[in-house]
Amino acid sequence: MKIAIHQNKDIFDHSTTWDKVWIEYCKEEKIDYEVVDCFSNNILEKIKDFDVLLWHFNHFSLQEMKFARSILLSIKKIGIKVFPDHEANWHFDDKIAQSYILQAINAPIPKAWTFYKLKSAVDFYENSCVYPIVAKLKSGSGSNNVQLLKNKGAAIKYAKKMFGKGLNPTPNLLFKTKSNVQTSRNIKNFVARAKRIPDFIESIKKAAEFDNEKGYVYLQEFIPNKGYDLKVVVVKNKLSFLARDVRKGDFRASGGGSISYDKSLITPEIREIAFQISGELGFECMGYDFVVDSRTNSPKIVEISYGFSHLAQMDLGGHWDRSGEWHNEPLNAPEEIIKNMLVENESNV
Repeated sequence: MKIAIHQNKDIFDHSTTWDKVWIEYCKEEKIDYEVVDCFSNNILEKIKDFDVLLWHFNHFSLQEMKFARSILLSIKKIGIKVFPDHEANWHFDDKIAQSYILQAINAPIPKAWTFYKLKSAVDFYENSCVYPIVAKLKSGSGSNNVQLLKNKGAAIKYAKKMFGKGLNPTPNLLFKTKSNVQTSRNIKNFVARAKRIPDFIESIKKAAEFDNEKGYVYLQEFIPNKGYDLKVVVVKNKLSFLARDVRKGDFRASGGGSISYDKSLITPEIREIAFQISGELGFECMGYDFVVDSRTNSPKIVEISYGFSHLAQMDLGGHWDRSGEWHNEPLNAPEEIIKNMLVENESNV
C-alpha cells in the first residue's frame, strides 16, 4: 500500500497536526509513503499512483475549510481511500450540520433550534424560549463563539447582531490566555502551555482571514452539567476519553485546559452511544463532546469532530474495546488510522 500524506506549511502548519505523526510512523514501519500538496494544480493526476490519502485539515485554515472537502471527495471518486472521508468531514466545524445529522439518527443531544430569519428568532425569544439558552456560531472550537443568553433582551440583541454585521469567529487571545493561567496546576503545566503560545498566535492569524458569521441564529438548550464535559474518541473498535473541568464562574469546559482522567466518568451507556453512532454513520475516527445533565444523569452530545488532540487522549494510558474490556495501551488516533487501513488493504488483497 502506498500512502500520500498532505502537507503545505505555507497554508497551515501546527505542531499538533497529524501529518507529522503519520510521516514518522511510516518511516519507522518502512511503509511506502510520499508527502504531497493537495493544493497543487495537478493533484488529481499525481495522486493516481497512491492507494490512500491522509489529510488532517484544520478549522483555523481558510483555504482548507473552503476546499479540503471537495478535493478529498474528488480524490475518493477516482478510487483512492481518503481520510477523513465524506462521512466524517462534511459536518466538520459546523455545529448546525452536526445538529441535523445527529437529530436524523435520534442521537441523545440537547434540543436545538436554527433560525434563518430575524423575525423567526425574535418570535421564538418572545413566545417559546426558556432562559437561559446557549447561542453558538456554527464554527469555532474550545468554547470560542459560545454565549449564554440569560434573558429576552440579551437574546434579541444577539439575534439582531447575527442578522446584521454578524460576529467574528476568530478566537480571543485574552480569553484563551486567562483560561490557561487559571487552570494551570503547577509551573511545569504552565510552561508546557506557554510553549504552545506561538502555535495559538499563528492559528489566530489564520482564523482572522475568515469573514464574520451572520445570517442565522443557532441555539442549544442549556444543560446544567456536573462541572465537567467529556471528550470521547472512537477509532474503529477502540475508545478513549478525557474530562475537562468547567471554568470557575463559567458554564463552559472545552478549551479551558483543565484535564483529568477519572475512568468512572465513562459509563457503559456513554461508550455504547459513541460506538453506536460511529458505526451507524460510518465514522473511521470521531471525537464526541458529552455533557452529563445534572438533573437526570443522562449524557448529551453537544458537538462532534473528527480532529482533536491525540496527545491529550494518549495520557489516559489505555482504551476500551467494543466489548467494554480495558486495555493498558494508549490510543494513538493517527497511528491507529494507518494501522486500520493496512489491515483493510491486506484483507482486500
